[in-house]
Amino acid sequence: MKPTIMLDHAVLAVHHGRSVHLLVELTAPPAPPQQRPPLDLALVIDRSGSMNGAPLQAVTRAVADLVRLAGPDDRIAVVTFDDQVQLVLALDRHTDTAAAAARVRAVQSGGSTNLSAGWLKGFEVLAADRRPEALARVVVLTDGHANAGVTDRDRLAGFAAAGQKQRITTSCIGFDDGYDETLLGAIAAAGGGADYWCAGPDQAAAVFTDEFGRLGTVVAQNCSIELRPDPAVVTSYSVLDEYPAVGVPGGIQLGLGDAYGGEQRRLVARLDVGPMPSEGSVTVAEVVVRWVAVGSQVELHTITIPVSVEVGAGLDDVPPNPVVIEQVNILTAASRREEARKAADRGDYGTASGLLHSAASMLEGTSVPAAEIAELHDDAERLEQADWDATSSKRLYSRTREISTRRKARFDETTDPGVGGSRPTDDA
Repeated sequence: MKPTIMLDHAVLAVHHGRSVHLLVELTAPPAPPQQRPPLDLALVIDRSGSMNGAPLQAVTRAVADLVRLAGPDDRIAVVTFDDQVQLVLALDRHTDTAAAAARVRAVQSGGSTNLSAGWLKGFEVLAADRRPEALARVVVLTDGHANAGVTDRDRLAGFAAAGQKQRITTSCIGFDDGYDETLLGAIAAAGGGADYWCAGPDQAAAVFTDEFGRLGTVVAQNCSIELRPDPAVVTSYSVLDEYPAVGVPGGIQLGLGDAYGGEQRRLVARLDVGPMPSEGSVTVAEVVVRWVAVGSQVELHTITIPVSVEVGAGLDDVPPNPVVIEQVNILTAASRREEARKAADRGDYGTASGLLHSAASMLEGTSVPAAEIAELHDDAERLEQADWDATSSKRLYSRTREISTRRKARFDETTDPGVGGSRPTDDA
């Protein structure tokens, strides 16, 4: 992983305090061509009553296709849950793919949604037969709310976080428009994986293919960035991204999860710097980057980087770094999207509309595609007419997650079914 540090204001005027935005970019090395670690996947599928019919048929077809796509060293387990849990396929290479696919397609819908039991079974299957050289992931798909077993969001996220400590990550797929997107987002974030919105049966194959394809290019796991501001210089600080955070001595650690070959992960923080009494170079913070390299050996890497500003007379007129400013605007707009979604869901359409128009205005002149800005204005105008539903909310939430995680999270009518593994650009 190659870290790059940028500040919007790297030079400050003496005796003046100001806010400085810090951008940390991590660039992953390319994935080795035609070479990847083996995969151990536990696919945990909701078969509650609401999945009956076309949804469950589409999902089981996609899972059966995934079994056929697996490489000779990959192992897949399939767990289903309603109010009970069933191990449909044990963790194995499934050389008889036709028989394995037939067992998956035979799954029938049932009762309520005990998501916790499904996840725990998937985790148990992987932990009981852990291969150090393999990438292990639980993938949960549900179309509803957790209404049996453990239902508390923090406890469920805690399960996923505990799994990640054992290098078993968790991704979540929300199906249709009835699921709890904030719950799945919290579980995936804590588990170091991805969360997706699969809008309907037509997108089921694409979302599974995307998740499978991403895993095949993982080059680093458990990536994290620690931010340690100097308390003698920085009066307060905050992080604009929504990565899982935990306090550490001297600062905060942000968990970025896995890194895929060639991708770029970003983190933006705001540092409120107090007045500087003298001229010269001043270290305002330290950034510590950690990751576990994936390859023939498991290796922990740590890099510590000092973050400094130049202080002098008359330097406050230096123009800010446009790359950092654009990232600040994109993340600020994403935050306003989420505020708008929450306002719309509680029926405050006027506030929601204003927030979306404001978010769109912030994105003018950035690298964000014009179509996306137009969609924000369109959503704002629909809110003015009180034209809002669960699908609209899911679409807005998933796009906000795409921005905050820099990864594709949305599979709806705008998804190209022939692409499957497409992702937003690094600037999105």
